Amino acid sequence: MDRHTLITERLRLSPIIWADADRLAVLHADARVMNLLKHGVLTRAQSDVMLADYEAEWPALGFGSWTVTERASGTLVGLGGLRVHEDDLGVALRAAFTPEAQGKGYGPELGRASLAFTFEVVGLDRAVAITRPENIPGHRGLEKFGMVREPEIVREDGRKLLLYAAVKPKTKRAG
Repeated sequence: MDRHTLITERLRLSPIIWADADRLAVLHADARVMNLLKHGVLTRAQSDVMLADYEAEWPALGFGSWTVTERASGTLVGLGGLRVHEDDLGVALRAAFTPEAQGKGYGPELGRASLAFTFEVVGLDRAVAITRPENIPGHRGLEKFGMVREPEIVREDGRKLLLYAAVKPKTKRAG
């Protein structure tokens, strides 16, 4: 196992690689999963392009996106990870889960692992998450693992997005 693969109590987070193409294409084609993400539902060709981007992030940036699988069953339950946000907001946490996995607390579990990775491995001092106002379960999940809501973002097209952020905890010095 490399330092980019994370194991939590119930989940295994593995960097996305080309071998994940078939199962991610199914996830990317499911409107129940993708309806709250910026790009929405993807065709197989679009999914493959996105997968190539995911795979390229790890060697280029030292972070990226993971497949999220249940440790007990090996079942793919979603994807998540870190991406550089295009609106110059910094590095953003992201997640999407299958309908069967939603509501099981996997979001906060992924979030805690992602923040620890962000601060301890990548070495960043701040991470953000962006969600839509109507994604109430997403807001709750972000707050459960320490993300704090900041002022909303109003895009040029008038669409509102909610911004959450977390900062690296200060280490206590022996005194």
